[in-house]
Amino acid sequence: MLGARRMKAILLAAGFATRLHPLTLERAKPLLEVGGRPVLSRLLERVLTLPGLEEVLVVVNQRFRQQFETWAAGVDAPVPLRLVVDAARDEAEKLGAIGDLALALEQLADDGAPLFVGAGDNLVEADLAACARRFALDPTRPLLIVRQIQGEVPAGRYSEVVLAEGERVQRFREKPADPQSPLSAVGLYFLPAAARGWVRQYLREGGNPDAPGYFFEWLLRRVPMVAARLEGSWHDIGDLQTLAAARAAYGS
Repeated sequence: MLGARRMKAILLAAGFATRLHPLTLERAKPLLEVGGRPVLSRLLERVLTLPGLEEVLVVVNQRFRQQFETWAAGVDAPVPLRLVVDAARDEAEKLGAIGDLALALEQLADDGAPLFVGAGDNLVEADLAACARRFALDPTRPLLIVRQIQGEVPAGRYSEVVLAEGERVQRFREKPADPQSPLSAVGLYFLPAAARGWVRQYLREGGNPDAPGYFFEWLLRRVPMVAARLEGSWHDIGDLQTLAAARAAYGS
């Protein structure tokens, strides 16, 4: 099958990052600086390399809306960059990652373009354009970017991906208590245009709107998926310790 030549990107940046308090009491986590630049700016730089990219939507919350508007005003992007505002002002009101994804999808024309979806706290040096070219070989199948956890995998901390036949996803579990694979999804996904309907169905059926992993567990029972292994460095800014490690790696 000839691959997709178009792409829309959605970056999820509406969380409240309670594990990073007190830093995130007054500052949105994706706007924290690493190596002198906001985390979100570094991610966006990678996203803008995607072939056929037409538009980027960034989902933010109402509490930090003004900060993101200031950030967006300073971005010089070759494609339209739009903020989608989740009305939440605190953790209790949040929609969750899949709820925010659904909110963004409502703002996109259903014109058949596939999607790149990324968590806004990813610091990644991978060639996303290469991953997009792999996805384009069959843009009807979701593609997950996965990495290998070094050492013994702790229980209940990471999503688990089991592959068969090289790159076919055989199993996906969200933070299992009995991890059996060192591979984990990193919060970067390529999705077919059909994902719009899948997200709506998942939420209608009462799926957990918070962690994306629960959505992919559900989706794998319905749709075949593939994975691409992460090449290059990656940091997930999840807590004060991982933020410190990222800042050390980037020379902050």
